[in-house]
Amino acid sequence: MRDRFKHLIAACRRAALALGSKDSSIATQSVSKAADLLCLSQPATSLALQRLRRSLGDPLFVRTPAGMLPTARCIKIIQGAKKALEAIKTEVLGEPPFDPAASRREYVFSMNDVGEMALLPRIMVYMAKHAPQCNVRSETMPLQELEAALESGLVDMAIGHFPKLEKPGIFKQRLFQRSFACLVRWGHPVVQQDRITLRTFLGLSHLLVKPQGSGDELFEAQLKKLGVQRRVQLLIPHCMSVPRIIAETDLIVTVPDTAAEYFSRMANLRVIKPPINVARYSISQYWHGRFHRDPAIQWIRQRTAELFQNQNKGNGQTPALGHAETAHRVPSRL
Repeated sequence: MRDRFKHLIAACRRAALALGSKDSSIATQSVSKAADLLCLSQPATSLALQRLRRSLGDPLFVRTPAGMLPTARCIKIIQGAKKALEAIKTEVLGEPPFDPAASRREYVFSMNDVGEMALLPRIMVYMAKHAPQCNVRSETMPLQELEAALESGLVDMAIGHFPKLEKPGIFKQRLFQRSFACLVRWGHPVVQQDRITLRTFLGLSHLLVKPQGSGDELFEAQLKKLGVQRRVQLLIPHCMSVPRIIAETDLIVTVPDTAAEYFSRMANLRVIKPPINVARYSISQYWHGRFHRDPAIQWIRQRTAELFQNQNKGNGQTPALGHAETAHRVPSRL
């Protein structure tokens, strides 16, 4: 029974290939011509036809004065095979293009609150115009869970500074670069200029914000490299309370310069340059290789790159990179 089934599948596959051609064996009424169309030998094609006849219990073709003609059973098989081929072409081999204007898809991003503040307004303005029925959800999750969420599809893209996501199977595309700035309240008893010395910086009480994906570990690493330590009087996991805390205390905070620009407009805050040099760091978008060719994911990541690459600095926009960058896949380690 198993051999009969295997022969039937193999024969149907060859029949489907023939039916997919403009000139099948039915049209040519010739096994040899059909064999040429299938790039098979004439004996192999005849053998496949014999197996199909035995499996179906029908001659399939009969000789007449007009030549070889299909039986009634063969015609039904042809009709069914054509429907199956069409289904394969449309549902398996062919993938309809993504139509953002008609899609009702929900996009799930993982980013911290600084990313939400800096990126989501522009993304949502664009979506309202070009994908008005699509929804967006932002998720914050522990870094150790983020890779699995990208792999499973629970999260479409992670946006931020995630060097620990640079692993085989993960794609990365740089969007823009950031640096750090410090904030104090206007009228601060010690800081009264836009620059301070390292000694003054270390003598102040600090508010430390530690959201994941912000690049804050780079600033901490530079302090450690210099062999200095600051007093952290207040430690919080997110940025949204920073403006009011800084405006009403004598604390100083070091945050990404994007956040500093926004916060200085929200409250009576002075932006000052950090007393140490820290290399600029990249904000990138990350996605899993499983969804690299997903049309909906391709569309959103291309639009995100267009929105945040090549933007002129000023008016709260991201700085220019000089050219749009392409995504790359983290290579596998052999």
